[in-house]
Amino acid sequence: MNMISPNDNRPEYNDPFLAHAHSKVLNPVVKRPLVGIGQDGSELPVSSHVGTYTVRDGRPVFLGVVSDSYEVVQFREIVQKAEQVMRDFFTPEQLDGVQIKDVMGRQGAFVERRYTVPAFSDALEYGNTTAETLEVGTTLAAELRIATGYDGERRTTLSTGTKDLVCNNGMTAMKALDLFSRRHTKNSGNINVFTPWLEECGPAFHEKIEEMREWADTPVQLTQVEDVVRALPKMSNQKAEKILGRVWKEMRDRGNNAYAVTSALTYYSSHNSNEFPVRNTGNDNVATTLADRELEVQSWVRSEPFQQLLAA
Repeated sequence: MNMISPNDNRPEYNDPFLAHAHSKVLNPVVKRPLVGIGQDGSELPVSSHVGTYTVRDGRPVFLGVVSDSYEVVQFREIVQKAEQVMRDFFTPEQLDGVQIKDVMGRQGAFVERRYTVPAFSDALEYGNTTAETLEVGTTLAAELRIATGYDGERRTTLSTGTKDLVCNNGMTAMKALDLFSRRHTKNSGNINVFTPWLEECGPAFHEKIEEMREWADTPVQLTQVEDVVRALPKMSNQKAEKILGRVWKEMRDRGNNAYAVTSALTYYSSHNSNEFPVRNTGNDNVATTLADRELEVQSWVRSEPFQQLLAA
């Protein structure tokens, strides 16, 4: 696996970031005063809080209400600083293969940029397969993410995770070392935070691959999995039934191992599908719902029932 190395005298290369320079997730965000109504019907300024707004198709779009001390950190500035550091750390060949996906929710109240780095990829073979027709493995690549929100509910986060290149399931960081989180302040986009994030990309990915190999080699029984899924934190009976249905499908493809179980969980957090539809609220909520599901899956994988499954 190739590792990151600084590049002071790099040749010309295809810059993957330029094609995404005009993405809607990079639209500017501003703060504006809020106006309320007094008892006599007159307009009164709202103290201590302001509104955040962006622009979409030339028209203002309301994002949320925040405290007047809230500092708007433009997402464009954050990703530009991160991508400049990437240009210095990745080799031209590594940069050439970087794939970018932008995600937006609630009209821009939540924005995220994902960088899949195929140069950081490794094969994963499944253990405990039960039929000759089963797939014998998959390929996992490193995925870097930058996300923020402008409704006062979400911090700016940097995370390192993995992406299954066959089924597009993603798994974000499971350890605090892999995840940086900061409130909206003047220093949220400080370029100093991006260098250690990228320096950890290679080692964090390698560590995650080794952990997933252990999952793929850990045999599990169907009755055992059913007990574990139903015991996961805040798991409803209805959701458990749907996830167990997905687990059976994953096991048919990947074998009766713990990785098949985690793949079912990450499918739930990565897809708005017929199996796990996102309820349409009319508020552009798919991206934010999937982001919340990812946090839910992280809590499940860290939970005692799941850890007992791995140790069984």
